[in-house]
This record gives sequence, C-alpha cells and structure tokens, in this order.
Amino acid sequence: MKVTRFFLTAAVLCSALFAGAQDKPSKYEMRAGWMASVANINWPAKKGLTQEELKKGFIVYLDSLAAVNANAVIMQIRPTGDSFYPSALEPWSIYLTGVQGQAPEPLWDPVGFMVEEAHKRGMEFHAWLNPYRIAQNDTTKFAGTHAIQEHPEWFVTYGGQMYFDPGNPGSAKYTNEVVRELVSRYDVDGIHFDDYFYPYKVSAKDAEGKSYVVDFPDSLSWEIYGKPFFKDKDAWRRNNVDQLIKQLSQTIRETKPWVKFGISPFGVWRNKSTDPVRGSDTQAGVENYDDLYADILLWSEKGWIDYVTPQLYWKIGKKIVDYPILLDWWIKYSNGRHLYIGHSMGNGADEIERQIDMLRAKGYEQAQGSFYWNAASVLRNAKDRESGREMNPMLRNLNKYPALVPPMPWHDMTAPLAASGLAVSGSQPIVEVSWTPTYSDNLMYFLVYKFEKGQPVDVSDPSAIIAKLHYENDGRMTYYDKQDRKGEFTYAVTAVSRNNVESPAVAETVKVSKSKVKVK
Repeated sequence: MKVTRFFLTAAVLCSALFAGAQDKPSKYEMRAGWMASVANINWPAKKGLTQEELKKGFIVYLDSLAAVNANAVIMQIRPTGDSFYPSALEPWSIYLTGVQGQAPEPLWDPVGFMVEEAHKRGMEFHAWLNPYRIAQNDTTKFAGTHAIQEHPEWFVTYGGQMYFDPGNPGSAKYTNEVVRELVSRYDVDGIHFDDYFYPYKVSAKDAEGKSYVVDFPDSLSWEIYGKPFFKDKDAWRRNNVDQLIKQLSQTIRETKPWVKFGISPFGVWRNKSTDPVRGSDTQAGVENYDDLYADILLWSEKGWIDYVTPQLYWKIGKKIVDYPILLDWWIKYSNGRHLYIGHSMGNGADEIERQIDMLRAKGYEQAQGSFYWNAASVLRNAKDRESGREMNPMLRNLNKYPALVPPMPWHDMTAPLAASGLAVSGSQPIVEVSWTPTYSDNLMYFLVYKFEKGQPVDVSDPSAIIAKLHYENDGRMTYYDKQDRKGEFTYAVTAVSRNNVESPAVAETVKVSKSKVKVK
C-alpha cells in the first residue's frame, strides 16, 4: 500500500459568491502564482545551478505559494524559443544551463519534475510559453539545433531583439508543433501566453531629432502572404495572430481536450477615444488591438481560449488607467469565458487587498480569481513600502481558506465516481483516514473534510476541508489527521475531476479519544 500525504496548513475552500471579508467564502477561486524564467527573473535563480539546487529552489516557491493558499502555478518553460524539457524541436534553454542547447548534467526533465511537484500540492500547472520572442538581444549565440539555423527566413530583428515573424506561415506551423509536443508529453493543466504577440512598438529619432515609430520589419512576408489578400497591413497582422490562436486552440483540444488555454493580455484592449462603442474609458498609451495586434475579444467570442487574465497592474484611482474602470470593462467583455485578474504585487499589500476585495465583491459569476505577479513577492515576503505590511500575512488572511480552481462549464462536467471503503482509525493525536479510489478517466484529486459534532456534512463549506490529495493509481489512499482534541467528528471524502467537479461524499462519524477511534 502506498500512502499519500498532503497537509494543508492555514487552508480551506470557498462557496458561491465572493466578498472580501465574508463569513462564508467561495469554494471556487483561481489563485495563481506567476513565475518567469526569462533573464532568470524567478526560477532558475541563475544559470548553471545543479539539479539539486534547481529542485530545492522550485519547491521553495511552491511551498511559499501553498502557504498563502494558491492553487495554480504559471511557469514559463519556453522563454526564448528554447525549452526546459528534452524537446525534439527546440534546444535546452540558456536560462537553465547557461549555454543554449547544452543539456543539464546529469540529464533530467525539469518540466516533468515541476508538474509532479505542483500536483502533489494540489496545484494546477500551466505551462507559460512566449510564442514569438527568440532572443533578448541580437548578439545571442543560437544552438545548432535552433530553428533559426535551418529557417532564417522565419525570423526578424526589431528593437535589438529577435522574433519569429508572425506573418510567415512556417513560423506559425512550427509554434503549433511545439505546443503539440508539450501537451502530448506532459500532464499540464493549461497552456498560457502573456501579452507578447507582435512586440511593443519601438521609437527612434530621425536626422532632425524627431521621434518616430519604427515599423515592424515584416515587409517581405507582407508582399508574399499579406498584400495579395488584405488591403490593410494592420488587419493582416491581426489575422496572423488570430489564426495562430485558433490553430493552437484546435491542437490543444485534439491532443488533450481537458487542457486549458489562457491568455494574459496587456490591460487595455482599446481606449474609448479609439473605439467609442467598445473601448474602455482609459487613456492608455498602448492598445492590444492596434499596437500588439491582439484581438482578445474575438478569441473569447469564438471560444478559442478558456480564460483571459488582463494585466491590471495599475492602482485604484490612477487617472488614465483606473483599476475599477478596467475591472468592470473586462467583466463586460469576458464573453462567458473565465476572467482572472492579473495583480502586480509590487503595488503593495494594502493596494492588493483592496483590489482583490473589489474583485470578489463583483461575485463569482462575473470574475473567477487572480494571478499574482510575481511569485517572488510571496517568496521574499516583501513589505509594502507605504504601510510596512508584509505580503504573506496579508494573503494568508485574504485567502483564509484554500479554494478550488473554478470548473469550466464548457469542459467535461462529469463527476468522478465516489471513493469506497472509507475507514477511520488510530487515536489522538494521529487519526488515520483511508479509502479505496474508484477509477474514473477524469479522476485527479481527493478532498478530505472534517466536521465537528452537530455539524451537517456540507461539502459546499470549504472551511471543513482539511486536505487535498493527488490521486495515485496504486491502491488504497491514506491521510493522517494530526488530531489534538478528543470528541466526536465526521470525516468525509470526495473525488475531484480534472475540471474540479466533485463526486458525492462518503462519510464516517467517529469518537476520538487518547486510546482509540470508535466508529459511531
């Protein structure tokens, strides 16, 4: 018998509607920590670390996120057209070993390890990829196996950085195959893109010192693939990104239909001055639709993506990009897909608390959670410079109980089969709760609930959850409750699907003493 243990410290889920300091929290809320690998921002902390150092560093991040009841990690595993796993298509990442294409020694699989560790802690793992960037500067030394070596026509340089040309069909097809390989090989829960589509526009000065916007260098692709079919170059560029998103959506669903596809765009789609009908009441200097050629609304309208996470990194009351104005705008235009808000933890504990309270007050049907950028603020327990408050205690208080990632109604809503053979034994201070899983194709986790004497078995109440355990396909499962009190308790267990749909509960009421557990 294999024993699987997972202890949730200050945790328990959430019920139907959000509200900041609510007595009965929601059982469902996305709480994701964002981790960047590019330029070694988060993990790896630096290039060339040993396997042991890398594993230890990642576990510290996961445990820090678990301590504030996060339920997902968004990990960048393709930062610059290179990978953190043994890929048949792309070289090993420079941010892992220090030399692009150089495999770690001894050879191991970081993504496989990260997925396993996230699932052990009851967290979803979303693989974050940059679809177009291949180098932070144009002096990068590419590995012999990098796509640029065989297909230089796919790439351009802009603003000193190098990119796949979105207008070249070859680069789009290649990116699609990268995603297919990743989804096929790993048990990831999601594929994630951030705001980097066509790059942010670069300015330069002419001979007279006047600033101008440098056009993206895709003239050759435009002449061959765009001009014969499009009158407008901007429309062609948007179509290039649209078709990539559509293609990737199809590939993900064909490969593993349960894997989610999400986008985290820049926080403003269009200003009202640009689009009086659908634009937001903002004055942002950048617009997704016009500058990055990312038509986020189309992607959600068509159902190509499962969630959108706008990066609302501005404070409440900021004149030209006010958080509450943008929150309401994105709620209005979420088009029935899940809406998770990206929060900049650099804004400080007071501001983040206000923003999340405001988000929760909108209610579960309108907004389904948050992404924390970035995870380092939790790891280092950064202090709010203005108030002196620490981020970790604030989040632990705000996320008093753990939460399940919200189910997506357009995915499989079938509940897994309930467990069988629930047994409670032992004595104070260790009570053993064990059961036999009933296999279902969609089975992912088990939840263990504990109710005080006189409490009904109410699995809608997250405050009763004491553990979330990843399903292990090798027999009976066991959870050890560190029970420091005598008395009568009811333990209940539910099976949870990949889409976080629960089975009916199986329950057992027992009387706990220092000598034994007696079944009632």
